Amino acid sequence: MRWRPGLPGDRLAARRVDTVAELRQLVTWARQHPDVTAVRHRRVRELVGDPPDVCRRGHRYGGGSATRAALGWRECACGGHIIHTCGWPGCGDVQPDPPSARTAAPAR
Repeated sequence: MRWRPGLPGDRLAARRVDTVAELRQLVTWARQHPDVTAVRHRRVRELVGDPPDVCRRGHRYGGGSATRAALGWRECACGGHIIHTCGWPGCGDVQPDPPSARTAAPAR
């Protein structure tokens, strides 16, 4: 949020919201507050927990560049998934993190 000039303190304030309802409530409050001059928002992705360290066929993701998993991103209705593609020759297992219902079993 950006506050009008002339007020004591910082002119910018960052607020974190976790749901659309909380964002709506914050924007409604800001529209009613005469000292707020602008409200911008952006989506920030946060993953919780440890990433997988092996593919679903048992190959370790660590190691040198020849076997290290390739990382990507897949959009989803839930927000998205980091995609781990196994780097072991001939494997190619693709594992979303967090797991999605569509990809719970290893690709054959």
